[in-house]
Amino acid sequence: MKSQGFFSRWLRQQTLPVFGAWSAGLVALVLFVTLSSVVTIYRLSVVDPAMRLAAVPWSLLAPACLACVVCSSGVAWFVGHQFSGALRQLSAYLEANDPDSLDDMAFVELRRLRSGVARTVGRLKRENLKLRQLAYVDRLTGLATPVRLENYIDETLSLARFETPAAYVLVDINNFGRVADQIGAARSEQVIAQAAARLTRALESLPEAASPARRGAMIAHLHADCFAIYLPNAVSRQHTSDLARAIARAFAVPLQIDEHVFELSVSGGIVMAPEDCAVAMRLRTFAELAVKQVRKDNGSGFQFFSPNLIRVERGRYNLEAELRLAVQNRHFVPYFQPKIDFATGRIIGAEALARWNRANGGMTSPSVFIPAAEDTGLIVEIGEQILEEACRTAKIWHDAGHALAIAVNVSPRQFLRADFAAMINGVLARTGLPASRLELEITESMAVADPEKVAHVMRPLRALGIQLAIDDFGTGHSNLAQLTRLPFDVFKIDRQFVSVLETDPQAPAIVEMILAMAESLGLKTVAEGVETARQAEFLRRRGCTIGQGYLYSPPLPAAAFTDLIGAWRRTAAEDAQATAVRR
Repeated sequence: MKSQGFFSRWLRQQTLPVFGAWSAGLVALVLFVTLSSVVTIYRLSVVDPAMRLAAVPWSLLAPACLACVVCSSGVAWFVGHQFSGALRQLSAYLEANDPDSLDDMAFVELRRLRSGVARTVGRLKRENLKLRQLAYVDRLTGLATPVRLENYIDETLSLARFETPAAYVLVDINNFGRVADQIGAARSEQVIAQAAARLTRALESLPEAASPARRGAMIAHLHADCFAIYLPNAVSRQHTSDLARAIARAFAVPLQIDEHVFELSVSGGIVMAPEDCAVAMRLRTFAELAVKQVRKDNGSGFQFFSPNLIRVERGRYNLEAELRLAVQNRHFVPYFQPKIDFATGRIIGAEALARWNRANGGMTSPSVFIPAAEDTGLIVEIGEQILEEACRTAKIWHDAGHALAIAVNVSPRQFLRADFAAMINGVLARTGLPASRLELEITESMAVADPEKVAHVMRPLRALGIQLAIDDFGTGHSNLAQLTRLPFDVFKIDRQFVSVLETDPQAPAIVEMILAMAESLGLKTVAEGVETARQAEFLRRRGCTIGQGYLYSPPLPAAAFTDLIGAWRRTAAEDAQATAVRR
């Protein structure tokens, strides 16, 4: 602390009003002394006694007044200078954050202001530090936040070269939403924290040859189940591949949260800079395209970005735009594949399969547009259009004397809608089809995922006479206990078992087991994908109820299917007549 003189110490003890009063008193004293001195000197210098009592002439008063003004200005300047000096001290503290600069501040009020400012600045510094921590350090994992990662990439990406590239690795945990639903929000945060720890260990466990890639590496928690690893010194694709393999090994070990044990897998996209991208904002976009391709191809694993993925994504966007337009114009139509009763050989029903009647006259298979429709949610509107058109066609057959049941596939998105039952009732009311002629098909995986939901939705519909079929049976992981709780009427044996009945020695045993299970539950069975007479004969002998496949007919438009019904009936009548003649 600096040594202080008497006047500085005196100033530090004064308040502004007191200091102002002292200053005003000093100015008044100066004025009084100056004017009195001028009058006294004038009168003493006058020889004539009569003139001594006369007024002082202006020639003397004017200089005296000027001298008073100068003195008053000097005092005012002095006061302002002291106050300005105190404010400069305060400004210096705010700019340089130097507490010692306020130790000798004049005036009590300014020292109080100094204390208040010091407390406010300290609080702001603490809050700013807290905000920086929130902005740059993820609360849950301790990793970098997206903001910090973006700033770091902006600072370092320009240093990447083709010879010494940088790498951006996007890591997404597969099926995390399902895990979170099972264990709750609090425990799912523990899953994220453990996943972050595994990513950190994977980076640290890189082999010695790939250790240069760790230099300057940053791991960030982007959101929920998504992480990013940025390697500004990736050195090569091989080192980045080593990191991807290390991450895959880290997540191959089951994860345990309390009594819950999970097997987690990850999907990752890798972008090399500047080879794939030299713009920071596109790194994540390109990595997300690679992740999408991984999930489409393998479900998990890692893939490097390639320009072809941009073309694929552009094609997907174009397909989605065409789908939306097709939904608006009702270009989706049902094609019908017959179901044959093994006992009588008659057509007893049909499955309505969605087809896209494109503007150019071409017909598009569901394998092309159904995945995109599921992703966009358009499957709900497409499904309702197919259902209504199928029911309307089935009503025409019903009125013509063809007692056929019509089966329609229901997507998970449709089934989970709160107004699903109301939608079904509305379609039946608009088309006039008896409820007993409608059969709804849902996949086995969807059925066992939430049996209570299925039962709750289907019970009122089954009370109307609508039947429920479990599609692709045998491909999921259901058990008899689960199935007995579900209100099913029909099992559909998946085509992957039927198609290999003649080539796979295990397929007949699997099909027989499914048929035995259905018989024990009192359910009908439909074999999909019947293509040969030997397959049909095996299924008939083992007690399968209904056959469906190209052995009988491919899916047909409504008019062609109507012709098929007539032709089938005529053939059946001719066969019956020939049999009677032989007898």
